[in-house]
Order: sequence, then C-alpha cells, then structure tokens
Amino acid sequence: MTANNTDMRTPLGKVRGLGSAREGTQHFWRQRLTAIANIPLLLFFVGFLIAVNGHGYTDVRASLANPFVALVLALVLVSGLYHMRIGMQVII
Repeated sequence: MTANNTDMRTPLGKVRGLGSAREGTQHFWRQRLTAIANIPLLLFFVGFLIAVNGHGYTDVRASLANPFVALVLALVLVSGLYHMRIGMQVII
C-alpha cells in the first residue's frame, strides 16, 4: 500500500499555500514595487557608469568607496536580483 492511498486530504488541502492559490497577488505587487524601485536605481547605475567611463582604477575605486555610492549600487544588485527571482517564479 502506498502513501497516496492513505492520504485523506482533499485536493484543495494538498495545494493550499502553493502557487496562485495563495501568493498570486503578492507576487504581482512585489514585482511591480521592485520594478518601480529599479527605475531610479538603474538610472543612477547608468549615470555612475557614464561618470566613471575613462577614469583610472584609483579614481573608480575612490568613487566606489563613497558610502552613498556603495549603498545605492548594493540596492541595485539586491532589488534587481529579487525582481528577477519573482519574474522567474511566475514564468516557471
């Protein structure tokens, strides 16, 4: 006798808490919020790349040592990766 034959849960009980049965709107709103947050963050990132284009290693390293620049670039990375993760969960 297999474990499936003794499972007395309903089909709804088996899927509760998985997929769009519970997290659909949460995924939707998180993806929209990260998309909105990514706009100014990516504009800053592109502006930073343009500003340090052509500068030497020491100048770029000094720019990255600025706590504000380091914080914003870390936020670009975290927000972008989280947005990507949410999108891939929806696609897969």
